[in-house]
Amino acid sequence: MGSKAVGQAVLLLAVALPLCWGQEEPAGAFLETQVRAQRLRQALESGATVRIVAFGDSVTAGWATDGRNVYHRMVADALRYWYPQSDIALITHGYPGETTADALRRFGGAVVGEGPNLLLIQFGGNDMGWGRGVRAFRRDFASLLARAVSDTSALTVACLPPIMDADPANVWSETAREVTAQYGLPAADLDRAIREGDPDMRGPFPYTSHPGGFTHLVMAREVLRALREAMGVPATVSCRLATGSRLHAQPTFEVEAEISTLAGAATDCEFRFEYEGAVIEGTTPLVPDQPARISRPLRVARERGAQHAWGFPVRLFARGEAGFGGVDVCWLVTAPAVAADLAADGAEPADLTWHELTADSFTLGRHTWWGPGDLSARFAVVALADRLRFIVEVTDDDLSVATLVDPSLGDSVELYLDLRPEADQGRPVYSEGVLALQVIPPAGADGQTLWRSMDPLPDDLQGLSIECARTATGYTARLALPLAAVEARRVGQWPGLGFDVGVNDADFGGTRTGQMMWAGTGENYLNPAYLAGLYADPLPTGAVRQTLR
Repeated sequence: MGSKAVGQAVLLLAVALPLCWGQEEPAGAFLETQVRAQRLRQALESGATVRIVAFGDSVTAGWATDGRNVYHRMVADALRYWYPQSDIALITHGYPGETTADALRRFGGAVVGEGPNLLLIQFGGNDMGWGRGVRAFRRDFASLLARAVSDTSALTVACLPPIMDADPANVWSETAREVTAQYGLPAADLDRAIREGDPDMRGPFPYTSHPGGFTHLVMAREVLRALREAMGVPATVSCRLATGSRLHAQPTFEVEAEISTLAGAATDCEFRFEYEGAVIEGTTPLVPDQPARISRPLRVARERGAQHAWGFPVRLFARGEAGFGGVDVCWLVTAPAVAADLAADGAEPADLTWHELTADSFTLGRHTWWGPGDLSARFAVVALADRLRFIVEVTDDDLSVATLVDPSLGDSVELYLDLRPEADQGRPVYSEGVLALQVIPPAGADGQTLWRSMDPLPDDLQGLSIECARTATGYTARLALPLAAVEARRVGQWPGLGFDVGVNDADFGGTRTGQMMWAGTGENYLNPAYLAGLYADPLPTGAVRQTLR
């Protein structure tokens, strides 16, 4: 995945398959793969040096990740923990925007020269993205795999590329599967794993975004599955972090997990938590069909109660006496928590509790900001008998009315709401019940309110009411959310919702020059895990919302 400069030529290189390999019977291809897989297994188990080369496009380069929680680094880190006696080196060659034809030109230096024992090849998404034909992709992908077999002695795992297509049986994915099977290589079907994991309702690449760390974990597990099956190594231990959202006022977070043995006998298991440079290690006995429940306090080092949400990954590794163990990664997000004002006798309180968006709220354009008169905002939330009311007052000295094509490019308000059940709060994908709403100020004093939901509204939220009016210093947006729809999802009273408020600024009639977001990030529209918490009841002093996902 990725982009190139406009107008850059894409040179297509037709490389013929080596005759001896192209005519080899499938049985011979599988036999060669088995030999290499067993050689790799022996190297890991004997404590030899193992060189892993990850060769791919911008997905392999780790775009949209923190650089550490990329699929191939998770694979390497898991193998290091499961085989501590082995010296495992990871070499990454990720080339954003490049196709299988580009990969063929780089193969000698990026792969052959590194002398890999394990080769992960991930190309193909850009072949479709740059408009190459499937026939050219088939030819060059086949040549790439052929060279992996003829020019190296490594076990090659074909990481079949994620494809931006609504159909999981699209011609690109099917072609990659067919070619990989032709060469008898293990396939890590990244596209299928993403779709079958915890999919976003908008597809695996919402708004053409790159996969984040959460999706890279799904891909890493798929690579480890393909590798384990190729090597014939048993999976002996599995582990899962306990996810969820909670109000918290302590400087620690008690992380919980389940570890299970997949073998038929009782055994001892070692485990390791990693977070923000800290390591917590331990052991626990495992009994078949009885998951061990463990918990450890994580020290949250940053100052608590800050306005902005922030998070870090928590990684869990587990291993038994032999074989592949378990790996899990979640993100612990700490976000502000606020209580709605309660209406007395059904009337909106005269003294609202206001929350400010200030200079610290910028996610874009802080360097072009001229002060609160240029752009600032505040909001309040009121819990009425039958609805939640959000009031957003925006100060903006130069209103440029946006359009419904993309309101974020002009002056507008953004409101994010996670109305899902408690068990789903903070999940880092969009599903029904997560709303991303955009409100445009009217063109004049008597102008019409324009707004849109970035995704289709569920039927029970069609009663959503939104109004927006100009003021002497900017504009005010008011939104009324029916509580019946919220309570139906929460099975009764709502103990807490994810939410955030943002404003966009486009001075002088141009495109967007600034954006403020009260708690979350400029990528709330991709990942709702960093939303703040909204509650109906008064909050304990210092309470924040913590979500592990």
